[in-house]
Amino acid sequence: MAAFKLYVKYKGGKREPLEKAITLLKTYLGSIKDKQTTFDSFDAVIAEDGTTPSLVDTDVIVYLVRNIEKSVIKKQGGTVATAEANENILGMTDLNKKICEVYADRMFQDSSKELAGAIYHEMAHIKSNQDNSMHKNKNGFLKDAPDYNGNPTDENTQFMATNIGKKVSMDASY
Repeated sequence: MAAFKLYVKYKGGKREPLEKAITLLKTYLGSIKDKQTTFDSFDAVIAEDGTTPSLVDTDVIVYLVRNIEKSVIKKQGGTVATAEANENILGMTDLNKKICEVYADRMFQDSSKELAGAIYHEMAHIKSNQDNSMHKNKNGFLKDAPDYNGNPTDENTQFMATNIGKKVSMDASY
């Protein structure tokens, strides 16, 4: 079997909430492990800005940017108009460009729980290859305007287990 790795590329924001979020994400990923048969191990790690981790076609990279003005999606020619219009949106995924990002300045009091939930949510978008249609009839971390103060629901974990093995070509060099 293989290993799944979630990279969070640190491009801005406070470091401490990210370190705590990584610990939470490892727990969330561990919950997925028993519900799927593609991977025998899961990990979440910080990738420092200026480094380019080697991704396999099942890995995910989510960029943590200081604010929407530092958007990787926008810098690569995509649009973040929805997030610009609604400051309650904590992250965006561009399915065409295969880029996920989360905005550090939108976290409530630098909440590591909220950050981990937003990263999980964007990872779900990219792995399922679904735009906002992913939110339909979902609960927990996957619904529209989620509350990340809890944990992913069993439904969220099953959704991720179903989609985690899908291949996606992401660029870790931004």
